[in-house]
Parts: sequence; C-alpha cells; structure tokens
Amino acid sequence: MIQKLIDKTNTSEFYYNCDLKLESYNFKTSDRIFEIILSINQISYDEPIEYEEWKITCINTERQAGFFWDIMLPYVKLKILEEHPLLWEYQDNQLECEINGVPENVNEFIGEISNVLEKETGNWISVKEYFWNNEEYYDKYSKRTISIPKSLEKPIKKICDKHNLSFKIDNEIIGDDKGYSYKPNSKLLIFGNEDVSPNDFNLHQPFIIAENFIAERIK
Repeated sequence: MIQKLIDKTNTSEFYYNCDLKLESYNFKTSDRIFEIILSINQISYDEPIEYEEWKITCINTERQAGFFWDIMLPYVKLKILEEHPLLWEYQDNQLECEINGVPENVNEFIGEISNVLEKETGNWISVKEYFWNNEEYYDKYSKRTISIPKSLEKPIKKICDKHNLSFKIDNEIIGDDKGYSYKPNSKLLIFGNEDVSPNDFNLHQPFIIAENFIAERIK
C-alpha cells in the first residue's frame, strides 16, 4: 500500500488538485516505530476530490526530521530512496581520522569544506558535524579526531592536503563492527518535490529513515 500512496502523490492531478496535510505523528522509542497520519484534502474546485486519511508506520526507525507544520506543500511527492547521503551513516564504512595542524586561513578552509560537503552531499551533511567553525578553537587545539563515512574520505583529504594539514586514517570500521549504527537495510522516505529541489539537495524536505514503511488508508 505504501507504493499506492507514493504513486498517488506523484501524479500531476494530485499536485494541482490536492493538499497533503500532516494530522499527527507519534514515535514509540522502545519499539523504534514512527507513525504518521496524513490527510488528502481538496484544493481545486475543478475536480471533486474524496477526503482521505493515511497512516504510515515506519519500522526500525533511525531518524526523522522536518515535520513541523500541518501543511506539507510544496513537499508532497513521496519517494523511497535506498541510496542517499543521509544513509551513509548506516551503510558506509566509517573512518576514524586524525587531523593535525592549523590552517593558515581558517575561514578559507571552512569555506572549502562547506563547499565540498554541499557538492558531495547536497548539504545534507554540514560542516559543524565534523569541524569547528571558529578560528579560536584552531589556535587552541591543533589536533582533531573525526569520524566520517568513507564516501567523504577523498574530498576532505584533498582540502586538508591543500591547507597543509595532516590527514591520517587511524581505523576503518566495517559492517557489524559499527555496532548500532550498522543498518544496511535502512531506507529514506522523503517528502520531496523535484520541481522545487532535487531529493539529493537539502532544502529542509521532511524525511524518515527506517528499514520498512507500511501504509494503510484509514478514512
């Protein structure tokens, strides 16, 4: 049934005639089950639209974000993705890296890291997840240990090399050795709209990361 709802929200008729609203959501932390209730309402007077309510149950939920307002527009086109920068944390090998040195120009270094993260991850991963954004910290601490997905190894190392910073991989954590964060079956359910922004670029689209998604019409 989830595919039926996805197909429905991606039609041009739905986009022009319907309004998708968030009615409620609930996260059962002990079971890692995230439940969300959505309603489909009429916005067009040209085509009669039947009111519907849908419940999406997300199994083994890892993360959810962006569900702040009841009106989902413009992000009303659902899609399940099995590859996405948000999934690297659960699917990629993790590299424990040690960076030594102080950039001669901290602002330039941070700017280039920000640019490469935007290019490689569509800004779904930001600078503050790995680096300080304050010149004072670099003056006080010349060594920093970060943990990054393997997909970011080459672009981050390239910028460190350019700024004469030592970049050394101390450990590569693979598969089950990642422990709780190893969730290779995780998928991303994104509430997007590629007419506004591609799904691989972050413009604050709501999303849920879980292993399985079940949808049922309840009204």
